[in-house]
Amino acid sequence: MVLQDAPIEITQPPVGGRIERRKARTRARLLAAARELFAKRGLEGTAIADIAENADVATGSFYNYFATKQELLEALLEDELSRQLELLQARQAQTEDVAEKISIAHRHLVRVAQTDPSWGWLFVRLDLPYRAAWSTLGGAAERDLTDGITLGRFDVADPALALAASGGALLAVIQAQLSGDLGPDADAAHAEGVLRSFGIAPSEAAAIANRPLPEIPSPGGSEEP
Repeated sequence: MVLQDAPIEITQPPVGGRIERRKARTRARLLAAARELFAKRGLEGTAIADIAENADVATGSFYNYFATKQELLEALLEDELSRQLELLQARQAQTEDVAEKISIAHRHLVRVAQTDPSWGWLFVRLDLPYRAAWSTLGGAAERDLTDGITLGRFDVADPALALAASGGALLAVIQAQLSGDLGPDADAAHAEGVLRSFGIAPSEAAAIANRPLPEIPSPGGSEEP
């Protein structure tokens, strides 16, 4: 039997449906293309058309995802830095010593640049805009430094200056490493220098910085950038 005048149901695509997945894939391609091009050419040397072409996306479609190149850059940095913060904090969670936490954070970032040079060049060539870096990595670094001072672990006269100096040293080490001027143990040597600048005795700073870097736990075992 056929029912007459049955109400017509208009079904909406489910959240996370095919259209949303396609948009997410396109956005991811744009970010990946920008990551590669920014690492090679820097921000000013990369045009929106270049990013769109590299991502196999029409130039006009770029603006469906990002209003400007700067907006894309901010999204890229947020993604990249948030990911690395998550990974280094997974390593830090395996120790209670705030000095070792500082060492792990710096060593992790140096090693990422060592194993993924495009990430390192992105970090260096964009000169890691201060606001983006501070909002993602800086807050965590400041908390670790403050905890160390409160516990009497660190002896720092000017915390803001110490934090800025350690961040600047990190950038310089990554650039020197990418240029081939440093050896494979640059991460430990850099971490030792940071700890010494925070008031840790030279022998202890060296011992902490040269401990095995904790692996990153994952469901399938361990993950090493």
